[in-house]
Amino acid sequence: MHKKLIISSFIATLVFPIFSVQAGKIKFSEVPEAVINSMKKEHPDARNIKADKELHFGMVFYELKYQVNGKQHETLFDPQGQHFGHEVAIEISELPQVIIKKLNQTFKQLSIQDAEKRAHPDGRVEYEIDVKGDGEDWELAMSPTGKIWVKERD
Repeated sequence: MHKKLIISSFIATLVFPIFSVQAGKIKFSEVPEAVINSMKKEHPDARNIKADKELHFGMVFYELKYQVNGKQHETLFDPQGQHFGHEVAIEISELPQVIIKKLNQTFKQLSIQDAEKRAHPDGRVEYEIDVKGDGEDWELAMSPTGKIWVKERD
């Protein structure tokens, strides 16, 4: 009985956070102080800051959206304030041609809506692209070499 209770508690610890977190906009006052301090340190010139609480890879992150010199940026932080990734909106013309080629191969009808370039702390770069493809809205995460990592309906 005791062993069953420990296993059940362990499973609940793993599963409960995944289902209890609601992604979406939150008040800036709900952002942990560690995240705010990291944000201020990394981007002291950030303006118009907005916050979302998101779930990525089963982990909670705070996505802070802000402007620097008129350009939109987004940075992901874990609850302890560790930087996880940085996104900047880019012009569609800034996408590597290999990505454009792959998108054209993937969809018969294609309209690229917008694009972001995401840099991870470990040096990886990926592109997040919103498209209208074959009559449906899609969000894709792609490598700089055109490999599709994630393709989901938006």
